[in-house]
Amino acid sequence: MSFHLRTLLTVSIAHGYYAGACKDLGFVLPSETAKLLEGGRMVGRVREGMLYILFDADPQGSPLVSLAGKTLRLGLKQLNPQFANITAGLLRAPALSHQVNNGPVDQLGAPSQAVFVGQVFSHALTDAERPVTVSVRDAAGNTLRTQTVTAEDDRATVSFDLTGLPPGALTLRETSGLETVETACYLDPELQQEGAFAVLELRIDPGFYTTPPAFTVAYAARQETLKYYLVADNYTQAEAQLLSVTDTGFTEDGRPQLVFTRVSSQDFTPADLPAGLLGGGNAQVVLFKSQALVPRRQQARRKVQLVRTSTGDVLIDHLPQPGADSPHADLIIHVLKP
Repeated sequence: MSFHLRTLLTVSIAHGYYAGACKDLGFVLPSETAKLLEGGRMVGRVREGMLYILFDADPQGSPLVSLAGKTLRLGLKQLNPQFANITAGLLRAPALSHQVNNGPVDQLGAPSQAVFVGQVFSHALTDAERPVTVSVRDAAGNTLRTQTVTAEDDRATVSFDLTGLPPGALTLRETSGLETVETACYLDPELQQEGAFAVLELRIDPGFYTTPPAFTVAYAARQETLKYYLVADNYTQAEAQLLSVTDTGFTEDGRPQLVFTRVSSQDFTPADLPAGLLGGGNAQVVLFKSQALVPRRQQARRKVQLVRTSTGDVLIDHLPQPGADSPHADLIIHVLKP
């Protein structure tokens, strides 16, 4: 038996920390999606951090089975435990990111925030007013479950049993008087158990079989104030005043210049490391902090240097920068004068 596999779509991960592909995330295909792929004579393959969905075609390139109009659901989970150190705006469980291609079919829409719910879950009522009606609705707005709490039955929470409902996006609507509060939820015990923190829903358009879209999930690099704590052993205060941190490699790297502000140890704030814990009695402690937030990046910035301003001597050619294993951007630099 011969197969003619062609690409239906791809999903890749872009991350501002990496100059190339991001391989920190894994793709999770729930059993429902696996069955859908099998029925549509499709397979999913991951190569170099990119997911390929392939379909079996006839010699002319047409699908042997068309799934046009169906929706593929998949999750993303962290493979790198340090992913949060380099990523901006990462949601914490049970919150998750939810994206669909409900605008242009070949593009992912902006991510929305939802909360994982189990097949049986409780919801704490947000308002003390009674009566209050709480309903669970599907993506089409159909009411699937509903409860009303009266003044006589004044409960603080309501519970719902969603057993038998298909996985997917839900809305929890709480109405009391003229006020309505909605919470975006997502039902998928399998993805929740797998530790997925993002869910993609990709509706298959007929045009995918001839022009496969390349979907991209984008993450921004975490930005923070870069701090160099200079511990100058055997330096006098006057000698330490002649040391400075400068960035001379920004043109060579093709990036914005980093500009640092000098902060004396007596002017440290509670947000800074305690100067008394950094150096001994013969050391001068000075902080150089970036004036703007600095994004994390895998490729080190060259020629961020420690220099002696009186002579122009470079004491350290390339100062270290926080890597993916560092939860903060506080870097301690020791220099010793014999």
